[in-house]
Amino acid sequence: MTLTFGLQALAGITAGITVAFADEPVRAPSPPLPQIAQEATTPNALVGTESALTQKPPTPRSSQASSAGFVADSRFGLEWRNYTDYYHLSGISRHAWVESLQAKFESGFTRGPIGFGIDAALFGALKLDGGRGAHNMVYNGRHSDGERRLAWAYPGLYSLKARISDSVLKYGLQQVSNPFLDPHDNRALPPTFLGASLLSREVNGLALQAGSFTKADPRGQTNLVDLRTTYGRVSFKRVSYAGATWDYSPDGSVSLYADQADDLWRQYYASLQHGFGNVRSLRLTGFANLYSTHDTGASRQGPIHNNAYSASLSAQRGPHGLLVAYQKILGDQFFDYIDETAGVYLVNSMDVDYNAPHEQSLQLRYTFDGKQAGLPGLTAIVWAQQGWGADTSVGAQRYAQDGASYDALYQRNGQPLHGRHHEFGFIPTYVVQSGPLRNAKFTLIAQWHVGSAFYSDGTNQVYRLLVTLPTRIF
Repeated sequence: MTLTFGLQALAGITAGITVAFADEPVRAPSPPLPQIAQEATTPNALVGTESALTQKPPTPRSSQASSAGFVADSRFGLEWRNYTDYYHLSGISRHAWVESLQAKFESGFTRGPIGFGIDAALFGALKLDGGRGAHNMVYNGRHSDGERRLAWAYPGLYSLKARISDSVLKYGLQQVSNPFLDPHDNRALPPTFLGASLLSREVNGLALQAGSFTKADPRGQTNLVDLRTTYGRVSFKRVSYAGATWDYSPDGSVSLYADQADDLWRQYYASLQHGFGNVRSLRLTGFANLYSTHDTGASRQGPIHNNAYSASLSAQRGPHGLLVAYQKILGDQFFDYIDETAGVYLVNSMDVDYNAPHEQSLQLRYTFDGKQAGLPGLTAIVWAQQGWGADTSVGAQRYAQDGASYDALYQRNGQPLHGRHHEFGFIPTYVVQSGPLRNAKFTLIAQWHVGSAFYSDGTNQVYRLLVTLPTRIF
């Protein structure tokens, strides 16, 4: 698959992780209202910058016919992650420093027409700093009362798997990668999800996915919880999805996916990307994607008829690249997605999501790819973007009449959301290329968002340093 401009600039940072995400939508206080792969690639700049971690699906293509056996194909590795975070939001500051470890075992598959295996991982963390208000930046107990805990450990992954030909079926606590359910991995340890998944690559260039999940093990927690939406904060029992990505040529791909969150919504996703030229002279890449969301069943988050799309055009010559991206929300509701996931592949979902009703946003991004300049392992990203046109007047009126608990999402300082806001960001990353620290990754993330008096996302600053050291035992 030809990766889009943003991904090309991150070559070497990520091993097939092609999902992006903004930070969680923490909004500024506004009294008296309460606060509230290879598949489906996206050129969002935060792709892979915060994880070198346990490999996420889709895994490299492999066939059951070539299986060497349960033991012979087994792998065991460790990843140490040193996570430091400082977050400042409209006068409220929180900070954390955590050392974490993921010890992951992946068995091979037994020989025969149908192969069987297991995956398991132990997650653990030690808090070096972080006090009250740090929430999931450190340990967040079942009742949000665990911030004094100094260390925690738990089974972060466990699943049974079976393989026929080039198709793998898994059940258990696992990680998947698709436009709806993808781990939001920007803390010391990633979230995982309980359910079943299928990844099939029987046809060269075509990847099929399907799955059904019922629980999440969130960031900063050690217990399973119900799935819920990120902005509406509505819990639901199950989400099921199916979709495909087709690499129709060495320069392009198309993706189509659909999901259903029970009694909540049906969501559809489509993307298309195509590249022309060569980075040594000039490479142009176009990317466009669309989410369409509609309520279903009991409509527990109210009526939803929302379309959201983004489009980008990028140019890269040698180590230097430039991208322009536009995004728009069509509908009277926020574009929402499942909590603990990066299920928002919209290009302008960077520090904040720019996902308010009717909102538009424009981004300009520069990337530096050190590999093209004789500095392999070094990359850097700088971006600026602005959002405008948000209008939540319809939602504010409806939720006020219904007495919904999340009507504060649609108001700020007593008015429906409106006005402009903007952000800037800088992410340099270096991956050690040789020696005893080979594959160690150092990532600095600096983001500044400037809100407005009548917009949901407040003014914030984020400074995050992550150092990851993967070690393969066998």
